[in-house]
Amino acid sequence: MRGTFIKAFTQLKIRFSLLAVLGLVSLPVTSAAQSLSYTVSWLGIPVVDVDITTVKQDSNHQVIYRAKTRPLFDPLYSVDNSYSVLLEPQTGQLLYYEKEILERKKYDHLWARYDRSSHRILYSNGLERSWQEGNHNLFSALQWVQQHHWQLNEKQQLVIESEGIFWEVGLVCTEMKSTQQSDDSQVEVQAIFEKKLAGEPVLSSTDILTLVLPGEGNILRMGLNPSRTIVSWIEWGTSPFHVRAELNAGSDQHFSD
Repeated sequence: MRGTFIKAFTQLKIRFSLLAVLGLVSLPVTSAAQSLSYTVSWLGIPVVDVDITTVKQDSNHQVIYRAKTRPLFDPLYSVDNSYSVLLEPQTGQLLYYEKEILERKKYDHLWARYDRSSHRILYSNGLERSWQEGNHNLFSALQWVQQHHWQLNEKQQLVIESEGIFWEVGLVCTEMKSTQQSDDSQVEVQAIFEKKLAGEPVLSSTDILTLVLPGEGNILRMGLNPSRTIVSWIEWGTSPFHVRAELNAGSDQHFSD
């Protein structure tokens, strides 16, 4: 009799626990999503498709970047990469970064946690670096550019961490003088990697974007849409390594619930 009672009580307890879990899962969470897609061209030839998905929730903002080469370009240099950042909603402060890389059929993975209490970056391979509030990485910096309220001729300075190496980057907002395409951007922001501040790489080898984008004197140009909230195109490099990414028509530029 006692055994039967205990068994019945245990089953009832499990059922109540499951109901509690289901209740928590079903609690409403304020969220909104935005999807942007870009075509990356090299020497005018479309080679990579990039999708950027932003999900805004009460606790954090998650931004996921997915880059994949087109089939015709795969034999030359295949890419199927994913990058993700978690940002603090109010300040845009970087909380977490993760990447999964598949380049030339070689897989790599890295995550980094940005500890605000200790001001340390903790990497998945056990290494650590110190950092300061307001520092960005490449992907959180792009979000900052889109969220900042730019004024013509305004200048800003950012410190950008790229897998253990810290760069001083100067930004300036200027009026568009000419455009290669009939886009609707009205201003452009130039980001110049002015100098390396400190640090050593946490990986012995890295993906092509992290490898070629940062570098002393490297310039990244970004065209903003009329509301100055969306990057409509990005250019970097010089011939024969000039690359341009353009926002595709039909991208969902507004957040949807």
